[in-house]
Amino acid sequence: MGKPSRKPLKVASNTAEPHLAVVVASHGRHFLAKDEQNTLWQLYGKGKRREVAVGDVVSIDPSGDCQAWIADIQPRSNLLYRSDALKSKMFAANLDQVMLVLAVSPPYSPELLGRTWVACRHAGVPLHIVFNKADLLQGEDELREQLMDDLARWTLSDTPIHLLSITAQPHDSKTVLHPLVHGKRTLVLGQSGMGKSTLINLLIPGAAAATNEVSLALNAGKHTTTHTRLHAGDGFELIDSPGFQAFGLHHLSEAELLAVFEDIQDRGMRCRFANCQHLKEPGCAVKEALETDDLHEPRYALYQLLKAELQASSPKGPRPAPPTATAWRI
Repeated sequence: MGKPSRKPLKVASNTAEPHLAVVVASHGRHFLAKDEQNTLWQLYGKGKRREVAVGDVVSIDPSGDCQAWIADIQPRSNLLYRSDALKSKMFAANLDQVMLVLAVSPPYSPELLGRTWVACRHAGVPLHIVFNKADLLQGEDELREQLMDDLARWTLSDTPIHLLSITAQPHDSKTVLHPLVHGKRTLVLGQSGMGKSTLINLLIPGAAAATNEVSLALNAGKHTTTHTRLHAGDGFELIDSPGFQAFGLHHLSEAELLAVFEDIQDRGMRCRFANCQHLKEPGCAVKEALETDDLHEPRYALYQLLKAELQASSPKGPRPAPPTATAWRI
């Protein structure tokens, strides 16, 4: 995916030209954004203008004392988010890639890995897997081989996998990570305890202190955990999002879901019945592939689970509009 185009920032003085800024932090319905002069604005929105994500470019209407209303949200190149039957939770917008941090201890969730992979595929955002705490696999060659094979099958072997030990081998980890993030805006995701914050602080020393400063600005002096925060490094950007335990995908249609699971879709073309659900129907090519291990059983189980979730959700519920066009960044 190409990088979002960089458009010149125009700051309004006594003209009608828009005052543009990039959203760098979110907490509930309050946001912070920086403009080209590096001024930090506390933003408020009404209605649809509350639906902004970190990484969004917004036009703002200053109301004094570095506070402003969100006037408009500029077109996005992409948007990564999760959704259940009732609401959506936006991770970030205008991304170059996503970095999912996993580890052997505590055990990572293969289902969350699969759901993240589906969301990235649907959004058109490249995914990298950073498997942390690889030092725990030393001397465990069989376990290591099994792990790599399982990750490759989960991701159809199209997702780069990087084995690192961020705490035990920080220098080697930086050597691998810097080229991956250079010149890019990367959303870092991961369950709690996988080493996501350690990775961010390794690449951007002082990121934790910056988060505390933002928390103060967002909540009028009260210490509050920021939901999502953009950190600017030396020639790259990392977006930190809190650890998650659920990843709903209710914004996909059944057709979009099947298109992401292209291994199931391709085999389904050879089923006896055109409307085969790949459950108990005779002549099902998908079930035959499972029996011969040509198809990854956990991926198939996740596909059926996600399809069942979509079928159980209300058909009247609104689906978020797909992101369009491009946007620049500071």
